Amino acid sequence: MIFTLIIPILLCFGSVFTDEVPPPQNLRIKSENLGLVLEWDAPQTTIGKDFRYTAEYKSWNLFHSVCVNVSSLSCDFTNDVTPFGKYTLRIRTELNGKSSDWIETECEALEIITVIGAPDVRLQSRRGKMEVEITEPALRKSSLKGVYNNISYRIRYWTEGNVKMAMEELVDHSRNMLMNLLPETRYCMEVEIVFNHIKNSLPSNITCEMNTASDEVESWLIAVVLLVSFLVTMITVLLISLVVWFGYRGIRFLHPPAKLPKHFIQYLTERPSSDILLAMQNSAQPKELYHEFSIITAQEVPPESKQKESSKPPQLNAHMKNVHSEQEGNHERLYCENALQDESQSADAVKELLLQ
Repeated sequence: MIFTLIIPILLCFGSVFTDEVPPPQNLRIKSENLGLVLEWDAPQTTIGKDFRYTAEYKSWNLFHSVCVNVSSLSCDFTNDVTPFGKYTLRIRTELNGKSSDWIETECEALEIITVIGAPDVRLQSRRGKMEVEITEPALRKSSLKGVYNNISYRIRYWTEGNVKMAMEELVDHSRNMLMNLLPETRYCMEVEIVFNHIKNSLPSNITCEMNTASDEVESWLIAVVLLVSFLVTMITVLLISLVVWFGYRGIRFLHPPAKLPKHFIQYLTERPSSDILLAMQNSAQPKELYHEFSIITAQEVPPESKQKESSKPPQLNAHMKNVHSEQEGNHERLYCENALQDESQSADAVKELLLQ
């Protein structure tokens, strides 16, 4: 332990008494958002001297100078390297035309060692849902999609004051809508960018927003509305079908589709040629003669009545027979006239039906 402390002290004092220029100390490589910066500390052996520094990087076995004779304690290599290459960086101290030995350090590819900054997050509540809009950090070289093949976003959210109950969602898009949130509740969120499922960016600032009330209708209410609508539709269709059916039946009843035979139509459309019909159409209604008569039920006539009837004069019996014969003739003529009149009325009715 003592020797480890003595050796640096001897080296420091030895450099004071010699003309050698001490090299820089504590080389550090820093990479943020695909940038590359080499930092170092000035030699501590000669305080107050105006040291200068030269920094180079090696590519394809050749060193290229980036910072030459600078007084700053850092050198930016961002514009001279690519995110996928491995490089060797070196630095030396210069003083009064003299220089120290080169101090080298190896640098891995920027895509591996770089630190991606925190994304910017904006929240907006819409109808009980929370819209999360993620903005990627600005890179010093290229872009995230140009360097990394698989980019996703890890969203952690919780109700304000309950960070231990935080939930996570891994999404693939920079704009997302969080569902199933409590209405009128304040939510806080934190977002990280995940690269190839192995590398993460810095977490964003915690952002909080009040979730609005939801305007979604309950599922049971939707089911009831659909059921009622279905029943109303079925009843309406049934009523319309009944109206159409009975209307069709009524039209068929008023206008039957049956057709009369051609010879019957011809007979009905022609003028009547029967002498009887013509005589009946052209003649006036005859005056009908009638006689009153009474119907008496048959009863057993006592022998005394039979003797009295047989004792009537023969002229009276003959007159009664003539009256009876005349009444029968009148009834037969009246029956024939009624039959002819019914036939004429039937013919007229059929003609009117055909004309319609």
